[in-house]
Amino acid sequence: MFFFVKNKFAFLYFCEKFYKMKNILFQISLLFLTITCLGQNSELNTKNSNIVLINGRAFESTPEFNLNDSLQRQQFLNKIEAERNLNSSRFIPFSRLQSSVFLCNNGGFEEFENSNNTYTLKNYSYGIGSPENPMQCKDVYVNANQGIIQYNPNTTNIMATTVPSNYYDEFIGNINGFDQYVLKVNHKNSTITSGVIQTKRFKTNNETEVKFNFKAVLQSITGSDHYNEQPYFKAKIIKNNIVVSEFCLIGDPNNCIFTQFGSSNSESIILYTQNWQSGILDISSIPNNEDFIIEFTASRCGLNGHFGYAYIDDLCLLHSSENLQGGIEINPLFEICPTFPLSVCGTFTIPNSGGVSANVQSIELKVLNENNQVVYTSLNPSQLDINTKTFCFEINSTNLPNTTNSNYNVQAIINYGIVQGNTPCSGTNFTSASDSDANTGWDISFLNCLPDCDYKPITTNLFKCDLNGDGKEFFDLTNCESLIINNSSNYTFSYYINQNDAFNDVNSIQNFQNFESYTSAIFVRVIKDATCYKIIPIQLTVKNPFTTISGILNVCSGSTTLTASQGTNYLWSTGETTRSIDVNSVGTYSVTVTDSFGCISSNSVTILPNQVAVLPTIEIQQPSCHVIYGTITVTSPASEYSYDGGATWTTSNTRTNLNPGTYQVKIRTIMGCESYNSPITIRPILLSTPYVSYTSPSFCGDFGSITIQTQATEYSFDDGLTWSTNNTATNLPIGIYTVRIKDSDGCISNPRIISIEGIFLNTLDYNVIEPYCSNLGSITITTTASEYSFDGGNTWQTTNTLNNVTADTYILKIKNAQGCSSPNYYVYVRSLENTQPNYIIDPAGCNKYASVTITTIGDEYSFDGGITWGTSNTLENLNQGNYVSIKIKRGNCQSLSSTLYISSSFLPLPNSQDFTTLICDNSNNGDEVVNLTQFNQNIINNPNNYNFTYYNSLIGAQNQTISDQITTVSNYNLNQTDKTIYVLVRDNFGCYQISNLHLTLIQTPVITLTNLYYLCENFTVTLSENNYFDSYLWSTGETTPSIVINQPGNYSLTVTEIHGNVICTTTKTVTVVLSNPATIGTFETFDWTEQNNVITVNVSGLGDYEYSLNGIEYQDSPVFSDLPNGEYTVFVRDKHGCGISSDEIYLLMYPKYFTPNDDTYNDYWRIKFSENEPNLKILIFDRHGKFLTQFGPNDLGWDGIHNGEPLPSTDYWFVVKRENGKEHRGHFTLKR
Repeated sequence: MFFFVKNKFAFLYFCEKFYKMKNILFQISLLFLTITCLGQNSELNTKNSNIVLINGRAFESTPEFNLNDSLQRQQFLNKIEAERNLNSSRFIPFSRLQSSVFLCNNGGFEEFENSNNTYTLKNYSYGIGSPENPMQCKDVYVNANQGIIQYNPNTTNIMATTVPSNYYDEFIGNINGFDQYVLKVNHKNSTITSGVIQTKRFKTNNETEVKFNFKAVLQSITGSDHYNEQPYFKAKIIKNNIVVSEFCLIGDPNNCIFTQFGSSNSESIILYTQNWQSGILDISSIPNNEDFIIEFTASRCGLNGHFGYAYIDDLCLLHSSENLQGGIEINPLFEICPTFPLSVCGTFTIPNSGGVSANVQSIELKVLNENNQVVYTSLNPSQLDINTKTFCFEINSTNLPNTTNSNYNVQAIINYGIVQGNTPCSGTNFTSASDSDANTGWDISFLNCLPDCDYKPITTNLFKCDLNGDGKEFFDLTNCESLIINNSSNYTFSYYINQNDAFNDVNSIQNFQNFESYTSAIFVRVIKDATCYKIIPIQLTVKNPFTTISGILNVCSGSTTLTASQGTNYLWSTGETTRSIDVNSVGTYSVTVTDSFGCISSNSVTILPNQVAVLPTIEIQQPSCHVIYGTITVTSPASEYSYDGGATWTTSNTRTNLNPGTYQVKIRTIMGCESYNSPITIRPILLSTPYVSYTSPSFCGDFGSITIQTQATEYSFDDGLTWSTNNTATNLPIGIYTVRIKDSDGCISNPRIISIEGIFLNTLDYNVIEPYCSNLGSITITTTASEYSFDGGNTWQTTNTLNNVTADTYILKIKNAQGCSSPNYYVYVRSLENTQPNYIIDPAGCNKYASVTITTIGDEYSFDGGITWGTSNTLENLNQGNYVSIKIKRGNCQSLSSTLYISSSFLPLPNSQDFTTLICDNSNNGDEVVNLTQFNQNIINNPNNYNFTYYNSLIGAQNQTISDQITTVSNYNLNQTDKTIYVLVRDNFGCYQISNLHLTLIQTPVITLTNLYYLCENFTVTLSENNYFDSYLWSTGETTPSIVINQPGNYSLTVTEIHGNVICTTTKTVTVVLSNPATIGTFETFDWTEQNNVITVNVSGLGDYEYSLNGIEYQDSPVFSDLPNGEYTVFVRDKHGCGISSDEIYLLMYPKYFTPNDDTYNDYWRIKFSENEPNLKILIFDRHGKFLTQFGPNDLGWDGIHNGEPLPSTDYWFVVKRENGKEHRGHFTLKR
């Protein structure tokens, strides 16, 4: 797959893999074509594939070799051996294999070195391999120690070579490479399965991608015949034997990025990418100056009968105008305390390949908070321009939940559709692309957004040239300060490795003026004052550019142009100072390039002596239905041209009226150099392959259909045997169909091969009896079926056993009565005497010892290398350190021995116990919160060495069911009288035991003390608990049920009930209040009436009092009302028995009249009961207000005399002045 920084690109999918980039886990899908990534025993149908099993490996016959013929089979094996020898003869010295070079060194594949008088490509090597079936997209582990030779058409059957950039591929045509050479891996006629090219590299300038251009030619096999066995092209990055990034490409005829070659046989379709495709592999996770391997693999199909090869050109430079991936990137924000609306903008790319383009279905913006939770999503960009490929979204303040002190990141996702015309592209799919972050640090920050903290630092980049090539340099971080903010002297700055440290102001960089760093981001805290600061990330970049030189390293044409990589200043070894120079002689040329940052790098190339001219560039006009001849035109400058391999020469660069056939074209330059032959094929007339859609059966017994979508006059579904004007065929049984069309001129198209598939049966089961010594073995398919095949469906039989089996590879299939078959299942049979027995080690572990079971069937089995034998195939009770030497015997034939080491150990289970206890219900409400972890020490010793998990049921504990797990272990709510909790006790080895924790909820003691007691002043009070308990403890320290108290205050009693080891405790606090008799202070009266007088008693004291006027009946109120005038005794009693106080009170009244006639009855007028108020004053006035007399409370009163004269009968007025200052006025009548 292709991988990119921050997952900003989308790809055409084939297999998924996960990679960690910049500490972020990304999943990237590359959908070039339809591919299935299957396991070892994956489906491989071989219907009509003519599979032959040779030396334990499955092969299929080809047009060149009929492998069912013994003579041709031996010729085929001889060719394989010859190719292996040919591809194993140019060993590269081990020291060279161990050395790595800069990422882009010899990226154009132009530089060669002389190795044993053979020019081989510098810095690259290759190897060959044949993985076991099924092998589609499998890694090929090879020792890539072969040199890659310079192109020579006379050297054939090479699995990796260079070819001229204008090399004429028989399917693609002119491959149109760049400069002189292109790298080719594998070839059409190989008998070896896989070719693998490797180059060992390192990066120096923070590169994030390995770029290259590729074309692939893949012979796709229709239907399921080669399911999981298709040819493929694969590229990957390997570091320390771990794949960092990869992709794998196979052919799908329904994927419109491919062009289909015109003529092919009835079982395959040749697919190729007409234009160069972009290849990108992610290396962002690899630090500078650390070695890694770039690997390219091209492989034939798993049965070796169909080819796959690829071209690669210009490492580090992308030339392709077609792109199989799309991407999106958000412009950096670095927004601190932004104003709204806030614009989030970016750019995107749209994938296209093979005439298939994508369209933009949607762009989605997501805003994430500090917990990486999505808080806002929008599918409505405020601006979307397909021409400039830009977009913008607007974010309003209402879209963010917190614009006071929170931080946010933004993401963008782009989704693509397919722009389809009349061509169906069911196998093409452009997947989404995303950018997971706009910039380092928070994209949007609301840190200290206060009126007096209103300033915005901006990010910057500090650059250093890597002077010694170690990838790091020393930076003076203070150089960023004036770039971050104006008037930087008004602020202080501190520097941090990460954002959290910057926020918390911890672990600041101390040596900030001489800080050694690789390329990285750091965080700057820009401080205004103690309460005002901002945080901004900046980038530290260590630059170490590497100079490359491109151009054709051949001067046969008289001169060539050398071009250095981009810079600002150039100095060549020739003294020239331009980026490109022309040279006309062999030798070494070097250049020193200075880039815009002042960083300097140098490189050199060597033009080797060579008498071979560059391969000519050729244009071809193929025959058509209307023009039956072809034309070849050479466009490269030359002095002479040959179209027959040099047999004859001409000065004309064009040859016309050519019949179908192959022509060997070559040129001769003015320097006398001759090129190699370019084989050019003029092909017979055939129309382009038609496009079709089809449906396969959906169940066993169903039928399929095919619809030809290319318009034509007639249609054929049987390779032209019959024709029809109907473009649809229905009710098609399982099988292979060859589709062609015919136009009005009678021209017939190339075929389209369609497989109507019917693999509906499940994978089969089987038993194998291995052959031994001179005895043959057998394979028995135990799954019931109508027919059975042991050669991948090439032949079928009704018996389920294959006898007389020799050591070989067998492909098992079954078929039912309706013709539906199973997937293929590979079985590798080996001879007993030449193989070690298969076995299974059941490792020792929790409460069990290890055992070894020999799975290869034998008559007898040995576990001591053949010393002793037995009929049991299992040896038990093994532990770490035991060695077991296993063998089997059938008859007198013994297998090879295999020595096994038992590395696992018997592990005892945790010695946990059940535990039962009582739980005190402290509130006596049937509900108690319990910390279950407190019982861990009762369940097992040293509980800190174990992990505990608690469950509600035994089944839940045994199955470790999450829904049954108790998660509130520290505050478990026990609300049942009897509850069993199942505790899973696990040790550090993962062994566990389940113990029962039984809890019984019981009541705690109930104290009968009242809440409040009263203590009479100068007396004592007794606090007494009436219930019986096992212990008593008062806050006074006493331990008796009762105590005597003589001081007021709060007193507590703690009582216990002992239930074995469980003690339930209750504590109650009571209050003792001091009380005493009341002190009567004053009376407030409302008198001067006959019956409605009022007395209010005012008292002081500590007690709670009640009041009475007769000492018998008491009331809580100190107010007595509706009283007649007269004399009263008021009683005040303490409610708690601390005494009674009393006092007398009189309610005053006056007579309404008096008769001073000396009859001794009512002769004086006075205030009733006034004698009880000695300071009372009574004043008498006549009706006109004239003062007449005054007397006291103890006087007899007024006798109606004034100045010795009796006053007449009439009304008189009085004023009574009381000691408290109150006055009462009234009038009475004097009668005579």
